[in-house]
Amino acid sequence: MGGPRVAAMANTVLSGPVRSPAASPGPRDSRARVVLEWAASSDAGTCRNHNEDSWRVLEEHGLMVLADGMGGYSAGEVASAIAVDGVCAHVSDDPGAGAAADPCAELRRAISAANAAILAAAARRPECLGMGTTLVAAWVVGRRLHHAHVGDSRAYLLREGALLRLTSDHSMRQAMVDAGVVGADSTRRAAFRGVLTRALGVESLVQADAGTVELEPGDRLLLCSDGLTDLVDDARIRAVLAGPDDCAAQARQLVAHALEAGGHDNVTAIVARPADAEASLLLGRA
Repeated sequence: MGGPRVAAMANTVLSGPVRSPAASPGPRDSRARVVLEWAASSDAGTCRNHNEDSWRVLEEHGLMVLADGMGGYSAGEVASAIAVDGVCAHVSDDPGAGAAADPCAELRRAISAANAAILAAAARRPECLGMGTTLVAAWVVGRRLHHAHVGDSRAYLLREGALLRLTSDHSMRQAMVDAGVVGADSTRRAAFRGVLTRALGVESLVQADAGTVELEPGDRLLLCSDGLTDLVDDARIRAVLAGPDDCAAQARQLVAHALEAGGHDNVTAIVARPADAEASLLLGRA
């Protein structure tokens, strides 16, 4: 789908179908190709005059990528665009090999390559020194969803009414919650809430967390930047994703909720679901 999308207009929504590449042969009919309906909405927010979030959906490869840049005016959006470009280029260069081997390992390699590209760009451009970005990616291969992330951009899966967070933030807030020092609710407005423990563009080596989940009929997938999750709690996100609206309306609603809550940051949401026509293939039912 062309270059990375950096939405500057309020509540820009784009949508389309995503068809996953066929997986390598397995004990079940792994050749089934899942079609995902998707939509994305992005907004600069109420306090900023530019949007440092970048995203892209590669429909032919079943890949969705979102990055939230940081590093001052313009540099953040440079870093996020480079990250999205790097991951998409790595996956789309040889999707067959990645799908047949280890998609999670391919995503990690793609993120490492994107990290190197950001550091190289910063070295060439003094105005971009210190730029960085978070990143979350979801790659549907066959019936499986492979995800990887660095930073506090998140991936969620709604299944049978329950909202599952597929990613764990690389942030001081999450580290303190995990250590039992503070409760999750008490950190929502804490001063350290936006302090990251991992990001692209910071060090020469970056460690991405990755995982895999088998898709099921009725699932909803959400990729989002922290401009959403800092202001909209999981209960509200679950209510939107569990509603009857299509992906475009849900992406719009999520961004609108963040804006209504203050919209102090850029906010982006990508919502996807298995298309009804292909639902039977997800469980191997011909």
